[in-house]
Amino acid sequence: MATSNHPTDRFRSATDFPKTVEHLSPSDVSQLYVEMRDCLIFTNRSRSQLIRRNEEHKQTVVTLRSDVARLQQLINQVAQDKEVLAQNKQDIITALEQELGTMSSHLEQISQAFREVEDIGSPMGAMAFPGRFNRFWRALRALITWWREESDDLVLSSNQSPAASSLPSKQEDRQENPQMYTDPASVQRSLRDL
Repeated sequence: MATSNHPTDRFRSATDFPKTVEHLSPSDVSQLYVEMRDCLIFTNRSRSQLIRRNEEHKQTVVTLRSDVARLQQLINQVAQDKEVLAQNKQDIITALEQELGTMSSHLEQISQAFREVEDIGSPMGAMAFPGRFNRFWRALRALITWWREESDDLVLSSNQSPAASSLPSKQEDRQENPQMYTDPASVQRSLRDL
């Protein structure tokens, strides 16, 4: 029963050793004891290494799980940000479509009203067809009012840029150009001036 030179041979099954030592000589018993002791030492070392490796792997698994959870959180956050961005883009597109529809409607109204009055060439012609001229005037006024409201919104959203501060205020403009606003006296005066 000589000891093996290969480390993997040190892992030996219990059946490799005799059940009793009664029929063995004292030198064989001593040899067997040395082999069993070497096998036990090697097994204990291997077991300790396995326990250490097992603990290291457990720590690695815990770290990996926390990394996976953190990455999943980041993925969820990116997905939410992407949805919010897509919704914001859709809101902008919808708002632009609405603005385009409103502008097209105003332009169509003024175009229709202009077609009705384009053949009027004198103040007398305007008096002969006051309803047509009045429709043209209302369409023009609606377009200008809408345009000014949009311009005011742009000025407010750009935090009063230097170019905007040089524009007259709405009140000053109302005083200087009353025909562009809705008060009946100004509308009637502007119609008489034509």
